[in-house]
Amino acid sequence: FDILPSAPRHAPRDAPRPRTAAATAAPSDLRLLFPPPGAVLSQGDVVIRAMGGRRPFAFLVDGEKLPAEPFGRETRWTPPSAGFYRLTVLDADGEAARSVVSVK
Repeated sequence: FDILPSAPRHAPRDAPRPRTAAATAAPSDLRLLFPPPGAVLSQGDVVIRAMGGRRPFAFLVDGEKLPAEPFGRETRWTPPSAGFYRLTVLDADGEAARSVVSVK
């Protein structure tokens, strides 16, 4: 007489699921999406955008904090004059991304 294999056993719905490599991966690396390093900007408003990292972010220009929405990924900045500026974004984990840009 033929015996069928037993039905597969399933973990209870509230049991922890095994973690896959994708589930345990760290958030993507923090970087400044715009403006990119070495960008040459015209006078006027600039939107500084961050990508990756963990919110909330702090945006700085030459070490001075810019006003920004606490959980937003961007802020606006108006360069005071032509020259070179160091842009920095810091995430909740203390990671930093930097970019040096020039304004003409």
